[in-house]
Amino acid sequence: MLDSNSEIPTVLEDIPEPEQHALLEKAATWIVRRGLTAPAIIALETCKPLNFLGSQFLIAFSPFVQAIFKGDEYHKFALILEKDANVELLIELIEAQS
Repeated sequence: MLDSNSEIPTVLEDIPEPEQHALLEKAATWIVRRGLTAPAIIALETCKPLNFLGSQFLIAFSPFVQAIFKGDEYHKFALILEKDANVELLIELIEAQS
């Protein structure tokens, strides 16, 4: 549950499904616009078994991720990538947009 003092979610269930999908769409669009489709898909496919660690890595490197996501969106994106199905969905969104 969200704290009454905080707007940043601490678990994936605190992020509504439509918002999760919108953030994945935003990431896919950013990747495709910059011509990073192939490297992104390779990285995501390679790291699927380690997606939880990858999501934590995103939190550690938040200044770089903030190039795509502003404010608390990067933290939400990291939580979203903890779920295997969301990693696969991101790959599908990238492929669909390319």
